[in-house]
Amino acid sequence: MSKDVRGQFIAAGMKLYPQWGYQKLSVRLLAAEAGVSSGMFHHVFADKDEFVGELLRRKRQQIVGDVPFDFADDVPPVERLRQAIWQLALNVRNHLAWVHRVFADAANQVAVAEAFLRGHFSDVADRFLVLLNQCCQGTQSEQLQRLSYLSSSVLATMILGTRLQAMGVLPDELAVYVPEVLTDEAIAQRIEWAFKALFPQEVIRGAG
Repeated sequence: MSKDVRGQFIAAGMKLYPQWGYQKLSVRLLAAEAGVSSGMFHHVFADKDEFVGELLRRKRQQIVGDVPFDFADDVPPVERLRQAIWQLALNVRNHLAWVHRVFADAANQVAVAEAFLRGHFSDVADRFLVLLNQCCQGTQSEQLQRLSYLSSSVLATMILGTRLQAMGVLPDELAVYVPEVLTDEAIAQRIEWAFKALFPQEVIRGAG
């Protein structure tokens, strides 16, 4: 019974967290969505931090879980990096509401969101640095700059563009193009541009 109730609360949280965030995601809201008594929440979760932490771990698996980091020996290093950033970009695009909400909670000093982002960025960055080191040599500082350039050109365009649009601060002539930034074609184009800048001697195959 407790396992079923836990699953019902998790399903409710996965639906409601992007809309309400940590502060406004009350046990009452969760219970109403889950269709169970609010008193059951503390029978299956120690506290709200444990609950939200589990939500974030599950969403992380959806965003990062299918990103390829292990490749056959015959896959060229640059192609490994291209496949990894391509899949990550698609997943970030498909879960932007969650990305925005976690950043907002972390900015509001929600400890569980801050801890999640620290661990998430560290793990993902380390994996991409391994791929970068297979592609080219450089000092740690140089590789971090390359990673920063790649992530900002491919990923931050989507995150910042949609965030600024939601805030209503983008001029109309720019806001109309935000949906185009999210398309597969636009993501592939940004990857091509970034890789041509980072690895000018390599022949980069098209994404998708």
